[in-house]
Amino acid sequence: MKVRMLPWTAAASSMAGRDVKWAEGLRGIAALLVVTSHLTRAFAPTFLAPAESDSELGSIFHIPFLRLPAQGPPWVALFFLLTGYVNAMKPMKQARNGSVDQALSGLSSSTLRRTGRLVLPTTAATLGSWLLCQLGAYKIGKSCDAAWIRDTSPNPTAGFIAPLRSLVQNCFTTWSTGSNVYDPIQWTLPFLLKGSMLVYLTLLATVGTQPNARLLVFIGLYFFSWAGRDPMTGMNVYMGALLSDVSTQISFQTVPSKRDPLVRLLPWLLLFVGLHLSGYPEKNPEWTIWSKHLVGIGKWIFPKGAEYWRFWPTIGAQCVTISVLLSSTLQKFLSHPSLIWLGSLSFPLYLIHGPLIRSVLTWMLFGWRSPTYYYTKKTDGSVDQSWERISVPDVWVFAIVLPIFLLILLFMAHLWNLVIDPWCAWATRRLEEAMSNNEVENGGARPSSSSVQGGQSRIAGAMDKV
Repeated sequence: MKVRMLPWTAAASSMAGRDVKWAEGLRGIAALLVVTSHLTRAFAPTFLAPAESDSELGSIFHIPFLRLPAQGPPWVALFFLLTGYVNAMKPMKQARNGSVDQALSGLSSSTLRRTGRLVLPTTAATLGSWLLCQLGAYKIGKSCDAAWIRDTSPNPTAGFIAPLRSLVQNCFTTWSTGSNVYDPIQWTLPFLLKGSMLVYLTLLATVGTQPNARLLVFIGLYFFSWAGRDPMTGMNVYMGALLSDVSTQISFQTVPSKRDPLVRLLPWLLLFVGLHLSGYPEKNPEWTIWSKHLVGIGKWIFPKGAEYWRFWPTIGAQCVTISVLLSSTLQKFLSHPSLIWLGSLSFPLYLIHGPLIRSVLTWMLFGWRSPTYYYTKKTDGSVDQSWERISVPDVWVFAIVLPIFLLILLFMAHLWNLVIDPWCAWATRRLEEAMSNNEVENGGARPSSSSVQGGQSRIAGAMDKV
């Protein structure tokens, strides 16, 4: 009997033969960089700017390319772009093959399935974070000397009814207003759901039209989102769908002729430009020459009132994706089994890394350190306010703790895929079956958390979640 020793073996085999393997690898890298961006916000917020100050350059990690792990917007933009690309691929192919009825039927079921595959795991993550909060796991995070962790660590709610009411309220407001005190980074998820619905709606309206007409529609919607200052959702999902539609017409993997060095250089030039634009700082772009130049260009090309720190990373993420589509070398690299496995963990990584940073990581970094007490006095000399802060440890502590934490995070995300995700998929299938009055494939079988086949089935459908 063959024993599977590595977790990414099944992921690679289940994705074999699919022409979107590279998208899974790219999504995995983006998810990991989202984690590093939040670690940067917590412990090195100065990297959000292009320099230490307007008169001091600071660390080499402030400069372009090396500052990319501190960036969050380009990697979130990649999630939206790949959402449009992957969700549009199957209907596009069916439409071009003349199977319009199948495409319409698939879009109808995908709309319902997409909602369940986003809402149910997000609710489970909120429940887990709520439970950690009520058990006091965020206590250290609430008093540590890391502003991002402190500001996103909620206090437990006293009583019995009030905590349950707070849980239900935050599960609802996650999708109504994007607000969730138990995990504020879930604000992106309603926009991700909206982006999926925009793609499905556009495909429903254009799946029976001529291919060139459909391309013009996506191009028009892209620039409509540009003019409407919607770079994160609209520009990305429509660009993803546009690239998906174009890729069904022509092969991006054709190796350019050696006689055309400029054509062979194009993917790498786009990659260079994309990564450079992705490093556009979120704060104080006027502090360095390179980012100040981008501000000047942005005043000419972006609509008035645009947030440049959203527009430039979005364009950067789109350049990176196009470079991958044009380069078989980059696609081969991103299709490595380990990156495909990392991509299969991308959604749980996004859902659980915040609560784990505020609980596990803060206990590893601050739990063994004594707090310092501060207070303010009134005019009569009595104590007005008092609080405690636990100082940030030395760099060598981070060098030891962070790799261990990342391994714990990857393990927990893998465990999520084996235990939580199959149940969410089963519940979504049952809901779809009940509402459509049709039997959905595997809809009646309850998942087993110890079933390897269930894990492989989940991986095979990984692309449906993004």
